[in-house]
Amino acid sequence: MASSNWEKWRLPADPSPADLARAAAGERQAFRMIVERYQHMVYSVAYNVLGNHADAEDAAQDAFLRCYRSLPQYRSEASFSTWLFRLALTAAIDAQRRERRRPEPVDVPEVAGEAAALAPGIDAATIARALADLPEDYRTPTVLRDVYGLPYHEIAELTGRPLGTVKVMVHRGRAALRLRLRAEREA
Repeated sequence: MASSNWEKWRLPADPSPADLARAAAGERQAFRMIVERYQHMVYSVAYNVLGNHADAEDAAQDAFLRCYRSLPQYRSEASFSTWLFRLALTAAIDAQRRERRRPEPVDVPEVAGEAAALAPGIDAATIARALADLPEDYRTPTVLRDVYGLPYHEIAELTGRPLGTVKVMVHRGRAALRLRLRAEREA
């Protein structure tokens, strides 16, 4: 991914403790600020897990609903963005389990559509399709590592898997992705 695109994938700065306290107390404007700050990140996580816009929007809405209900119990043991990231990931995985089907991407995310060709014959839409074809066990850790830049230990925490397993899954996901992109380029 081009270095100029890196800023698009960074997690937003955490709200202040005062803003979180106001949102936890039910102040609508404070919670609205949280939603506006994190909506792109939450939707993006859901889209990368589910592979289509409608399901991603539903999962993002579910993640914010879970956030609203759980915010009074948030204790800042992890950063707020990591906590919300975990809620988003859980909401998306729960939606995927409910459907019990492999997602069929119907559209390419807006951010991917903005990027130019990343290599000869490879553009962001091609990468999005290749990611959607990866098995879920490889796709989620690979996206969390290579798209969002999360360290392996955070991915292990978010997915509830051992660190070594996460490293293997990312390695295998990258290898599978590389094969799919090579086949795409040759086609």
